[in-house]
Amino acid sequence: MNKKILGLIAVLVVAIGILAFNTYYKKEALIKNGAVTTAVIAKISTNKIDNEFSPTVENIHIKYKYVINTKEYTKTQEISRHEHDLYFVKTGKIGDSVTITYDAKNPTNSKIEKINKK
Repeated sequence: MNKKILGLIAVLVVAIGILAFNTYYKKEALIKNGAVTTAVIAKISTNKIDNEFSPTVENIHIKYKYVINTKEYTKTQEISRHEHDLYFVKTGKIGDSVTITYDAKNPTNSKIEKINKK
């Protein structure tokens, strides 16, 4: 292999490692510093990926807004169609409330809470 390909592979491995660490760190911060509040659904959209090589994947994108210490935050969370019932009794609509957990030390880090913890 030439040096360019090895360099590219090294960069990809480092990038994947950084992304994995960041995801782990955010999850741990939510566990350690998590506070619960209510957010309002601002937008709902879906995307559907369908091709001949893999099964159909459909995801729901929930954009929600919440206020912490008079500051408004907006976040979008992707939920796969097969996990829908873990988050909603019925599909939410714009203006509905959802329960979220946010990091009290970094309120931009948040997630919608599951209502059904299977």
